Amino acid sequence: MTVKLQNGTPASEEAIVAFESGLGLRPSDSYLAFLRTQDGAEPENNLLRGNDDVSVNGFIPLAEIMKERRYIENIPEKGYPVAWSACGNYVFIDEARNGAVFFWDHERPEKITEVAINFGVFLDLLEPFDINTIVLKPGQVKRIR
Repeated sequence: MTVKLQNGTPASEEAIVAFESGLGLRPSDSYLAFLRTQDGAEPENNLLRGNDDVSVNGFIPLAEIMKERRYIENIPEKGYPVAWSACGNYVFIDEARNGAVFFWDHERPEKITEVAINFGVFLDLLEPFDINTIVLKPGQVKRIR
């Protein structure tokens, strides 16, 4: 992972067991490893390599996942959100799909997009984003309101 994280804390084993019980399944190994060191972490500005629509504003603390899950229309039965994305969107894991990671856009809730085969790969695809790297071509911006 190239994105720097801050303010993450280790999730307790008790919290992990309670989450598993509430969800009715065991989370993916790569996500459990993350929780054991970075529960609720806040990443630096980022984008997902290969998909400029996806970024992570923050990783959802384990204790808040079940509450946040209720806000996602069409989330699969074995899916659970792991990160907040920009503009009210989410990143979630679907254990029925071998722990694959998906992007959910609140404006298109029926269109769920797979972004990584597992949480470890998802973390590896997150790259730092610096607005100063954007170069506009002459005439690209027509008007600013």
